[in-house]
Amino acid sequence: MKKLFLFVILIIGLNNITNIHLYAHHKTIKGKVLVANGGLEPVVGATVRIANTVFGTITDKEGKFTIRNVPDGKFEIIISAVGLKTIKHPIELKHIEGDELELEFQMEEAPIQTANIIVTATRSEKIYEDIPIKVSTIDEKTLNITNSNNIKEALNYQPGLRTEINCQNCGFSQVRINGMEGKYSQILIDGKPIFSTLNGVYGLDQIPTAMIDRIEVIRGGGSSLYGGNAVAGVINIITKEPCANSYSIEYNSAFTNNKIPEYYINLNSSIISEKQDEGLTLFGTLNQRYEFDANGDGFSEIGRMNVKTFGGRHFWKLAPKSKIVSEFHTIFHEIRGGNKFDVPPHEADVCETVKNNTILGQTSYEQYIGDNNKLSLYLSFQETKRNSYYGANKDLDAYGITDNQTYAAGAQYYIIFENILGYHIVTAGYDINYDAINDSAPAYNRSIHQITNTNGIFIQDDWNISSFLNIIWGARFDKHNLIDNLIINPRASLLWKIFANLSFRATYSTGYRAPQAFDEDLHVTQVGGESLVIKLADDLKPEYSHSFNISTDYSLKLFNIPLALSLEYFNTILEDAFILEDYGTDIKGNKILLRKNGDGVKVYGITAEIQSEFKELLTFRAGVTYQNSLYNNPVEWSSGDTVIGTLPQSSDKIFRTPNLYSFFLTSVKIVDGLNLYLSGNFTGSMYVPHYAGYIKGDELLDSKNFIEINSKLSYEILHYPDIILSIGCYNIFNSYQNDFDIGINRDAGFIYGPARPMTIFFSIKII
Repeated sequence: MKKLFLFVILIIGLNNITNIHLYAHHKTIKGKVLVANGGLEPVVGATVRIANTVFGTITDKEGKFTIRNVPDGKFEIIISAVGLKTIKHPIELKHIEGDELELEFQMEEAPIQTANIIVTATRSEKIYEDIPIKVSTIDEKTLNITNSNNIKEALNYQPGLRTEINCQNCGFSQVRINGMEGKYSQILIDGKPIFSTLNGVYGLDQIPTAMIDRIEVIRGGGSSLYGGNAVAGVINIITKEPCANSYSIEYNSAFTNNKIPEYYINLNSSIISEKQDEGLTLFGTLNQRYEFDANGDGFSEIGRMNVKTFGGRHFWKLAPKSKIVSEFHTIFHEIRGGNKFDVPPHEADVCETVKNNTILGQTSYEQYIGDNNKLSLYLSFQETKRNSYYGANKDLDAYGITDNQTYAAGAQYYIIFENILGYHIVTAGYDINYDAINDSAPAYNRSIHQITNTNGIFIQDDWNISSFLNIIWGARFDKHNLIDNLIINPRASLLWKIFANLSFRATYSTGYRAPQAFDEDLHVTQVGGESLVIKLADDLKPEYSHSFNISTDYSLKLFNIPLALSLEYFNTILEDAFILEDYGTDIKGNKILLRKNGDGVKVYGITAEIQSEFKELLTFRAGVTYQNSLYNNPVEWSSGDTVIGTLPQSSDKIFRTPNLYSFFLTSVKIVDGLNLYLSGNFTGSMYVPHYAGYIKGDELLDSKNFIEINSKLSYEILHYPDIILSIGCYNIFNSYQNDFDIGINRDAGFIYGPARPMTIFFSIKII
C-alpha cells in the first residue's frame, strides 16, 4: 500500500512539473453566450469549461465569461445550460498569437430541462443526453419557484419523490423514493457518503438550499457505484463552487397558520483570484421557528426549531490539469415538541427535544493525466454529538446521549480509449467507509454501540458503440464487517437514441442493506403517554434488492411550443426485507416494534413527466407517479388487546405510501422584473397506522387526498445590486390534517399529509 501511495505521488509530481514546463505561455479566453432565438438574449449561468482540464466558469448577467491562465495547445470548449443544447467547440491556442481570444456562442433551445452536467450517474461528468441512466435534477430555478429553504421542501418536486413528517413532537422526517422509506436511499454530499444514519433522523431540515448548486436524483438501485443503502436510489447534493466575485443576502419571514412566526436568514459570498486559480465560497444560515398547536390541546403538531449552519468551499488549481477542493460545514440543530416549552424537558407532560452539533469536512484532488486519463482522490469526515430527551409523564430517565463519527476515503481512475467497436470510458475505484455510533437511552433499555466498516472496489465500462447506442456495465464488490460473505452488486444500462428527439433507456441494478441500526431506530415516538421503541432481532440478516427501470424521453414542438415528455416504469424486489412487527411491551410499559426479516417486498409503478418553456415567458413542469408497494405476505402490525377485545391486525400494504401522487411547477414572466410562480403537490390516499392511547384500540386509517398549492410573486426593484422582493403563500387552500389526537395520550406518530397548514411569507434578497 505504501509503495502504491508513493507511486501515485510520483505521477502527480511529474505531471505537474511537465505542466509547468509545457504551459509557460498563458492566454485569456473571453466570450459571450447568447440564445439563438432571434433576439439573441444572453444566457445567464451557463457553464463554460475546457475539457480534460480544471478550467471553467459561468456566464454573468450579460452572458459574458472569462477564463484566464489557459496554456497553449488544442482544447475543446464545452458550453451547457439548462433548457439549451450543449455546444462543443474546438480551439487551438498558439504562442505566436495574442494574449486574448474572443468567442461568441449561440445556443439552441431544448425542451428537456436537465442540469448542465450530470456527475452522479457514472461518477464522471457527462451531459444527460449521453447517459444511459435516468437522472432527475433540482436546480436553482426550482428552488426559487418553490421558495424552498431546505432540502426537505425541495425534494417534493421530482417524479417518484415524496418527503413526509413522521412525528408531531420532534418533526422527524424522511424522503421516499418510489414509495420506499428513507433508510433505503443514499444521500451524498458532492458524491461522498458522509450523511450518516444519525444525520438521517433530522438531516433534511439541516441542509439549507443556500449551499446547494443543484440536487441530482437517481431512482433505482445505486449500490453498484455507491455501496449500501442505495436500494431505492441516490440523492446527490452538489454544493456551490466559487465562479465569480459575488455576494447575496436574503431574509425570509413566514407565518404558520398566518400567525406563528418563522424566520430565515441566508448569507453567501464568493471571491476569485485574478488568475482564477483559487476561489472561496462562504455561506451562513439561520432558521428560527416557533411551535404550532393545530387543535388547541396545548401540544404541538409542529415543533419549535432553531438551525444554524456555516460553511465554505475552497478550490486551488495547482496546474492546468490539477485541482484541490476542500469543504467544511458546521450545523447546530435544536428542536422541541410536546407541551410546556418553558420548563425543563422532564417537567413537561410530553417532551421530545434534541440538540445536534455536527461538523462535516472533505478534501478532494483531481488530476488529468494526458488527454484521456483522470485520477481522483478524496477524504471525508463527519462527527455529530446529540443530546436528547424522549419522554412522557415527567420521566427523569428519558434523557439520552448519542455520538457518531463517519469517515470515508477513496480513489478513482478513469481512462478513455477507442477501438473498432466504439470508444470506452473505463472507471475503477476503491472506497472505504467507517461509521461508529454510540447511543444511550436508559429509559428504554436501549444501548447501541455499533461500528460498521465497508471496503469496496468498483469497475465500470461506459461503452459508446455509436452516436445512437451506449451501454454501461459494471459491478461493485463490498466487504461489510456485519456480513460474512463478499457482496457483489452488478449494474447494466442501455441508451438507444431511436431518433434525434426520441430516446430509450433501460437499467438493471442491485442493492443491499446490512443488519444494522438505521435512522428511525434512533428515534422514540410517544404513544398513549408511553414510548414506542424499535428493537433489532438477534438473527437479523441482510436484505438484497433487484431493480428494473425502463424509460423513454420524447421531445416535440406543438404550435411552435417546445414540449418534453418522459415515461418510466420501475420495479424493485426486496429479498429478506426488513419489516416491523408488534412485539408487545417491556417491563416499563413501552411499546416495542421488532425489526426482523420478512419474506419479501415488491414495489412497482410508472412515472410520467411533461415540461415546456415558451420564450422565457412561461415555463411549466409536472410529474405524476402511480405505484403499488406490497409485502409478499401480510405483516402483523398490531398484536391486538385482549382487555378491550381487539384482535391482531395484519396487512400486505406498505404504510404511508400513496398509490398516486404528483407535482407541478409554473413560472410566468408578467413584465421585466415581475414574475409569478406557482407550485403544488397532490398526495393520494394511503394507509396510516393509528395506535391506541387517545383511541381505545389500534386502527388502520385510509387517509383522504390532499392538494397543496403554493404561490409566489417576485419583483426586482433595483439593478446592480439586484434587490428582489417576494410575497407568497404555502398551501393556500389549507389542505391539512384535521384529525390529530388530543392530549397527553395522543399517538405522536399519527401524522400524515402536507407538512404545514396555510402559511404566508415574504422575503427580500440582495444580490
